Amino acid sequence: MDRQVLTPSLWDEVDASLSEIKVSQCVVGPVSTRDVDEFCKRYHYTATGGNASWRWGLWHGVTLLGIVAYNLPTRETCESVFGPEHFDKVWHMGRLALSDEAPRNSESRLIAGSLQLIKTQHPDTWGVLTYAATDVGHIGYVYQATNAIYTGTGGHSVVYIDEKGRRRSDYYASSYVSAAAARERGWKVTDGGPKHRYLYVLGSKTQRRERMRLMRLPSLPYPKPESVTPQGDSDALVGQGGVSE
Repeated sequence: MDRQVLTPSLWDEVDASLSEIKVSQCVVGPVSTRDVDEFCKRYHYTATGGNASWRWGLWHGVTLLGIVAYNLPTRETCESVFGPEHFDKVWHMGRLALSDEAPRNSESRLIAGSLQLIKTQHPDTWGVLTYAATDVGHIGYVYQATNAIYTGTGGHSVVYIDEKGRRRSDYYASSYVSAAAARERGWKVTDGGPKHRYLYVLGSKTQRRERMRLMRLPSLPYPKPESVTPQGDSDALVGQGGVSE
């Protein structure tokens, strides 16, 4: 379907010229919940958009090449970062997914661009947690490349497998799905193993120094491919996230 409007849309056809674009030609801008849901169905290993409270995408003109979505972790998880008195200063990167047509370094540009928008539009947000799921082979290279702090593992995740063998999110049809509810649906509930946990500390240089002094999570060397269960304190389980790395 041809479009002659300026409003960006996921549904514009990807033309052959996209193979020649550079990531510097792309911009980070807002996307809709529908964009996140449909994009994750195509490109994210969970096939669901999950709980997305804040959303941005990587755009080349009117073509969407990637999405990143953020939400709020559990209060227990938030308190574990900067302490109970600053529980409301923490977000979670719940989804990061790029299309097959996205140019090299698109993940880094999308993460950096969205974090900058969080800093300017939501200055009361001090940090963003994100996780790399080891059960699907993720290490977190893109988080390492964007200078996230590695803080160990964030506990063992619970993985739902539906009756067709598809991995399902614990956030389904706009609500959280407990293990008991998943079993009632006929889904298999399995231990997904540990998740690598990363933290972005936001703010100016001075603010970052102050916030890092308050940080209660450990700062550890980046994990390598052969290390899927590095030591680190555990915390509450949050939603799936990450790209194939």
